[in-house]
Amino acid sequence: MIDKAFHRLAAGCVCGALAWSTAVWGATETADSSPAAPAEDSGIHEIVVTAQRREERLQDVPISVTAVDSSMLERTGVESTQDLTNVVPGLTILSTAGFAQPRLRGIGNNVFGAGYEGGVATYIDGVYLTSAPASLMSLSNIERIEVLKGPQGTLFGRNATGGLIQIITRDPQSQFGGNVSLTAADYQTFGADAYVTGGLVDGVAADFAGHVSTQGQGYGINVLTGREVNRTDLDLNLRSSLLAVSDSGGRVRITGDYERTRGSTYGSTQLAPGTGAPFPTVAPGSAWNIAEDVQPSNDLEAWGVAAHLDQDLPFAHLASITAYRRSDYEIVFDGDVTSTRALGIYVVTRDQQFSQELQLVSRPASFVKWVTGLYYLNTVSHYDPSQAQLFGPLQPLTPLGPVSDANTYARLGGDSISAYGQATVPLEETTNLTLGARYTSEKHDISAHMTSELVDGAVLPGAPIPDQSERFSKPTWRVSLDHRFWPELMVYASYNRGFKSGGYNGQFPTQSAFAPEVLDAYELGWKSDLASRRVRVNGAFFYYNYSDIQVSRFIGNQVSYYNGAAAKVYGFDADFEVRVTRQLTLSGGLTLLHDRFTDFPNAVISTQVPTGIIVSVGSATGNRLPMTPDVSGTLTADYQVPLRRAALDLDASYNYDNGYFSQPDNILRQPAYRMISAGARLSFPDGFSVRFWGNNLADAKVATTLAAGTFNSNAAYMPPRTFGVTVGFVF
Repeated sequence: MIDKAFHRLAAGCVCGALAWSTAVWGATETADSSPAAPAEDSGIHEIVVTAQRREERLQDVPISVTAVDSSMLERTGVESTQDLTNVVPGLTILSTAGFAQPRLRGIGNNVFGAGYEGGVATYIDGVYLTSAPASLMSLSNIERIEVLKGPQGTLFGRNATGGLIQIITRDPQSQFGGNVSLTAADYQTFGADAYVTGGLVDGVAADFAGHVSTQGQGYGINVLTGREVNRTDLDLNLRSSLLAVSDSGGRVRITGDYERTRGSTYGSTQLAPGTGAPFPTVAPGSAWNIAEDVQPSNDLEAWGVAAHLDQDLPFAHLASITAYRRSDYEIVFDGDVTSTRALGIYVVTRDQQFSQELQLVSRPASFVKWVTGLYYLNTVSHYDPSQAQLFGPLQPLTPLGPVSDANTYARLGGDSISAYGQATVPLEETTNLTLGARYTSEKHDISAHMTSELVDGAVLPGAPIPDQSERFSKPTWRVSLDHRFWPELMVYASYNRGFKSGGYNGQFPTQSAFAPEVLDAYELGWKSDLASRRVRVNGAFFYYNYSDIQVSRFIGNQVSYYNGAAAKVYGFDADFEVRVTRQLTLSGGLTLLHDRFTDFPNAVISTQVPTGIIVSVGSATGNRLPMTPDVSGTLTADYQVPLRRAALDLDASYNYDNGYFSQPDNILRQPAYRMISAGARLSFPDGFSVRFWGNNLADAKVATTLAAGTFNSNAAYMPPRTFGVTVGFVF
């Protein structure tokens, strides 16, 4: 009933906006094909994006893009990348053991561990992030976030079968300025944010952005020990940039960043609702409590440096992006998810990457808009180690005694090199043809050894494991045709191929490599600004052929990956924004999906029984893809009230999802949920402001982890209802 009501409401909003705006637009606009004029204050502001590796108006880009600026992030309570699901329909982001698992339009991978990357890529200022734990970052100093839907196999290419999340931070400014804010919230949460920028000498500017927060009280407790869980003890994010600009058109930006998070959030799991366990356990009593003999903890330290060099040439613009990043992540959790002392998991992963990209972009006045480039990425990931701590009935016996610890040490390396190019050719004044291609060649290798530790402390070496390596090479491409029927209506059709490299299973180093996955995407979309640019509706119909899908399974207490045949996905999504009055703005989006595995005879089936799980191999043909809701949508309202000596900004956001299965066997399911946030901000002319806010006001129980393991199924949840106040000052 809720599904139908929301579906009708969202469809009615979009269709009504289109009908009303078309009538107004038809009476006020002429069929002039000249470029659009800048929007007035009474209309919707223009958004500039870099979805095609050049600055362009969002409405001129023939790609499905959702762009969110910093003010929208604040209004909707988005504080981290995982919160982006509140503002981007069709995007789901789960996290298993602290590893980000994003999906767009149903495309992505339920994976975690060293050396494995998902099908939705995350970039920050043009730098690809290989580390999944480091992708779950707090957001500060953000200019905007662009979410590109569908395979980005040409201009970005690197493992972007589902799309990508592109985070763009602010450039340093020569004029001194900045802002500071302090936040206090329930669960004894306190935080501070600061941004300052200014010129150092002529042509050189710098900035610094910092975020720090701590949570004194957890969202739950470990009922077995009485200790708090689901608590972030420290969340620290620092970033600083130096920008130098020359009179000859040269530009150099050097950025360094540091991130540290520590707490018990990602290891705090409990039995999934309605499931059992083979060991005796205690009921936790709350979605945010646990009942485990192992106290969970997680600790991430990550940092990076990047150099962006830009130079105007007589015929093009030259850009170079050089980056090095490193992250160290440690997590401890209860592997059997019960109060029985049976299995503890201790995993340390270390990731480092070096990337270099060279790019030539045509001048803005060029008749043919083109971009070409070379990209190189070197990655090294380690399990150091992945350890299973065995107790009681799980301790295997050897001639020398029972085993207490089983350790896997693995090094996974990767080298990726690619060349790409894309050109947009005007066929006539209002029609453009875009052709793009990329060729990627990647070499992956693995070396590993395993050890066992006996109860008395003696270490037993494992059998020698041969090193392995394999190369994966694929061409990918893009073909797009767009036509501007009127100055404010552009329609496009595109065909894209995306490729995600194969690799090795670090926790099972004797297994052969799993194969790459490929996605062919067909899309028909439009971009429209209507009613004197007071209404914006962008939408797309799409159809996907998805083959050799990389899916996860558990063997013993370790995770492994294999290829899962084929699937088809088709649907519709749309974003809209309506400037109802100068004071009231409505915005949101809707995604409708139909998805099925069309061929999956060798799927892992985790049948739930009262004593845990029976794991078997069977057919998942006809099943739904993981984390893929039929209907998801967002609606945000912002109302600005001018007062005599201040301004009052009222905002509310609503995010609906009709639920999804978490695995190909379609046994565990996240029910439908609603996420509601609201706030009231009072701003004064001197730059001072105060904002009262509440997130997850419906107290929805939304799983961040929902997975079947070896013994039983486990779940973890996003934060419950929270309230707070933020005091800020802009200078």
